[in-house]
Amino acid sequence: MGLLKRLKRNAALAAGDFQRIFGEFTLPPCPDVVLKLTEAVNDPDVFIDQVVKILETDPALTSLILKTVNSALYGLPGNVSSVSKAVSILGLKEIENIALGYAMHSSLKDPGLENFNFNLFWTDSLYRALFAKYSAAILRFEAEEAFAAALLQDMAIPLLLTDWLDVYRPVYDDWASGLEPVHEVEKRHLSWNHCQAAAWIAAKWGLPDLLVCCVGLHSATMPEIIDLGLEGTAVQAVSLSSRVTPVFRNPANASALLEHADAVGLSDRQLFSVCYEVEEQLENLAVSLDIKTVERPPIKRIIQEAESREGQG
Repeated sequence: MGLLKRLKRNAALAAGDFQRIFGEFTLPPCPDVVLKLTEAVNDPDVFIDQVVKILETDPALTSLILKTVNSALYGLPGNVSSVSKAVSILGLKEIENIALGYAMHSSLKDPGLENFNFNLFWTDSLYRALFAKYSAAILRFEAEEAFAAALLQDMAIPLLLTDWLDVYRPVYDDWASGLEPVHEVEKRHLSWNHCQAAAWIAAKWGLPDLLVCCVGLHSATMPEIIDLGLEGTAVQAVSLSSRVTPVFRNPANASALLEHADAVGLSDRQLFSVCYEVEEQLENLAVSLDIKTVERPPIKRIIQEAESREGQG
């Protein structure tokens, strides 16, 4: 079976039958401009002028793109004031990623619950997105697709805590009082998880099958990814990114990150190099997207301290 067929099949499986499970769940609206832009960007025959015309229908997104291209994230020598030039510099996939970030920012609201820090949620989302992009580049996977999917991977959590708290509350209470990754807690309480819920949203938004697969399978193990025939794709980079931020919550999760990195072919040196690059660029990305972040310690230091304690034990 070819890769495209495998992606299509697994996108359907990852999204699951949430039309039945979430009969009364309100699908977060994706801005119309983002839907049109995503469709255009994934059309192999699209012209830049067509993309520019779509962007110019939404001043807020246009402003965000110009702010991003002129940010320290890219470090261009001169100011870019033309949308057409910004698209040419950034490329269509990067424009799509900015638009998806814009859609996510527009759709998600702070649940306002104790022990849920919305700025921390966004910090971790940006961290995972950059980590997936840089690691995918080293592994020669689809880097821009990895960025987009990693950014979106946890988007269902604030929605579940806002619109489905009566169902999701046991998961939240268990997760908030412990140190496990949320998908591990979900196993004990639900027949589905936030990965599948996010994949369902991504599918309903009409995003490409590769993104749906990456989002829905971000907690999958390497053997599971291989069994699905998706090795050598951005799915691996996104699944690795999902193992990074749990290390902040519990240093004991460092071993799972190192093992998964080794399984996808990323050495410890490359892993730490990616983390350093992420830590260097995180704030620049956050500023360009108008997102407030929470300071995180260097991953390398956390892992080394955890290994030192383990060695002493």
